Amino acid sequence: MIYFFFINFFISASFYIFPKISIIVPIYNVNLYLKECLNSIKNQTFKKIEIICVNDGSTDNSLEIIMEYMSDIRFIIIDKNNSGYGDSMNNGIEFATGEYIGIVESDDFADFNMFENLYKYTNKGELDIVRSNYKLFWDDGKKKIEEFYFIKPFYNKIINPIKNPYFFLIPPSIWACIYKKDLLIKNNIKFLKTPGASYQDTSFFLKTLFKSKKVIYIEDSFLNYRQTNLNSSINNNSIEKVVFVHKEYSEFEKFIKSDINSFNKIEKIYNTKKFYSLFWNLERVDKKKEYIKLIYQNIYKILKNKNYLVNQFNKNEKNFLEFLQDYGYEITYEIYKNTLNYNKTNPKISIIILLYNSKNNIIECLNSLINQTFKNFEIICVDDGLTNNSSEILKEFEKKDERVRIIHQNDKDLKKKRNFEINESKGDYLIFLNSYDVFDNYMIEELFAKIKGNDDEIVICNSNEFKNENGKIKITKKKYFKFDNNLKKKTFSVFDIKKDFFNILFFWPFDKIFKKKFIENIKNKIQNLYYLDDLNFIASLVFEANKISILDKNLINHKIGKNIKFSLKKKNFENFYISLQNLKKKIKQKNLYKRFKQDFINYIATFSIWQLENINGNSFCFLFQKLKNDFWNTFGITKYNKNYFYDKNIYNKIKNILDSDLNIFEILNQLKNKDKKINYLKEQKISCLYKIFFLRTKKYIYNCFQKFIKKFLVIFFLIIVYIKIIKNIYYIN
Repeated sequence: MIYFFFINFFISASFYIFPKISIIVPIYNVNLYLKECLNSIKNQTFKKIEIICVNDGSTDNSLEIIMEYMSDIRFIIIDKNNSGYGDSMNNGIEFATGEYIGIVESDDFADFNMFENLYKYTNKGELDIVRSNYKLFWDDGKKKIEEFYFIKPFYNKIINPIKNPYFFLIPPSIWACIYKKDLLIKNNIKFLKTPGASYQDTSFFLKTLFKSKKVIYIEDSFLNYRQTNLNSSINNNSIEKVVFVHKEYSEFEKFIKSDINSFNKIEKIYNTKKFYSLFWNLERVDKKKEYIKLIYQNIYKILKNKNYLVNQFNKNEKNFLEFLQDYGYEITYEIYKNTLNYNKTNPKISIIILLYNSKNNIIECLNSLINQTFKNFEIICVDDGLTNNSSEILKEFEKKDERVRIIHQNDKDLKKKRNFEINESKGDYLIFLNSYDVFDNYMIEELFAKIKGNDDEIVICNSNEFKNENGKIKITKKKYFKFDNNLKKKTFSVFDIKKDFFNILFFWPFDKIFKKKFIENIKNKIQNLYYLDDLNFIASLVFEANKISILDKNLINHKIGKNIKFSLKKKNFENFYISLQNLKKKIKQKNLYKRFKQDFINYIATFSIWQLENINGNSFCFLFQKLKNDFWNTFGITKYNKNYFYDKNIYNKIKNILDSDLNIFEILNQLKNKDKKINYLKEQKISCLYKIFFLRTKKYIYNCFQKFIKKFLVIFFLIIVYIKIIKNIYYIN
């Protein structure tokens, strides 16, 4: 019996005198979790360990709990005055005698086989670091294994982090590893001493990885990382705590000066890692404006040189970095703040939508707005006399989202209508949209960033054309406009445009954002507006604006196809005609007509053909005759040859119309779609009876002819068969 006692004693003593792993446990006021932590280490299947408990001046009963474990010869206690996590860890490393250093934080706990599994991968002391995955743990028993996709190809392989720098992107999680003590001593790797600080694992993680030559990452997870300790740094959102992460990165940047060549190999990855930490804390920190300023001061040079891996960031992060670089921290904060929530009394943007009778279009449109990343805006739905159940759909959206409100406006005077909409709006900026379009989730955020960042009066974005075929969106045309590269780089006015005037400033409202004060200041200069006179409304704004910018991103999807309906009555055509005359007058008043005459002629030609191709019936017939006999002559389009037109197809279409004599048959030929033909004939009133009779008769004759041919062939076949039979009978006789 005594013999076995001495054997056990000497074995235990040898484990103590020659431990393979020294496990450091930093402790400060964790009496709720400490027993669970220490039990998980005491009961490790790997016995050749020493357990160094560093009590950092705890004021609860943590010290008494530690003392309960002192009967185990492997436990060592360092009791000191409170000096912070970094100093506690440095004390533990200095006192450690093991070949490897492990860390278990006192509110976490380890699986019993953790250190046995980690040590077996050390290859008899050859490796610098052995690292595993870990489990996020909640007190209700919920667990989640934390893995990183870019590490998976490297599992169980020995790598050099400088040659495989993606390892620097993983979170520090220094307690999921064991470190060769010689690595720490030879390279003077220590924790940063910052009493009361958080995030003190950051520089230690970077230093150890930077100096390691052989590291292995294993797929298994052993450490249970508690998420519910309110005193943990992960749950402390004060800027006073968060600011220490920047000191950690500064500490590492000092550390690497002795080996700048190695650092150059990982610099982009390191900068990307730095950005990750900043983004992670931004979601949590209390004083966001001060923190964004701190970020800006720390990373401005990196942003300026684009010395980071852009493809490692999601769209939100890319936008944030882009805004910081282009507009500075104050504007970036303003943008970020408005992505968080809606301020009912002070929305930044008012979106005004003129609605049409189309249930599906309205639903698609409003859903794409409600799901915007930018939250602080209102949606003003203008009910211009909806006749189907679209108004009921609007009421549902109004109940569901407080940003949506409905106003009723039946005034046909567009100027009064626009003034009413502007007066109803609360935002500092205005966006006018069509109810049949859908929008990129980042549209409002990016338009707001541009107009706010540049202090512009108008910002224009790019767009796609799309069709909705059987419920699936199909992009039919990308990049609606091709903007001048010189104009994309600066703020401009109409006087700065050298060519393609109407390609740059297409006079519809729904790809633009406007500063509301700018519109209010000049609205008295806007002449009377009529139906289809957004052209004149937008032209008035554009010609008065001194600060226009282009955002060459496809943020809007314009719907095209059979679900979009247009009509053009005589009065409306006259308004359209007057609007173009007014536009011509405005260009002349600005002494720009000579410069843009060819642009203007091409614009009218393209716009009028577009109108013609998107209407049918009486409207088509009326516009066809007006364009041919009056409109194109008035604007001088007919006197120019093919070379004067930018789009030769437009010229050919105009020439075909000028050369043709429109009658009922040509109209029907133009209306290739059967439904359009029927609609046209129905609109012809009294004379339509003859035309409907004509069409039906034509169809009837065609059908009768088909039946006759079929019957004739059958009868002909039967006659042949009959003759053949008669001949055979005659032959037999």
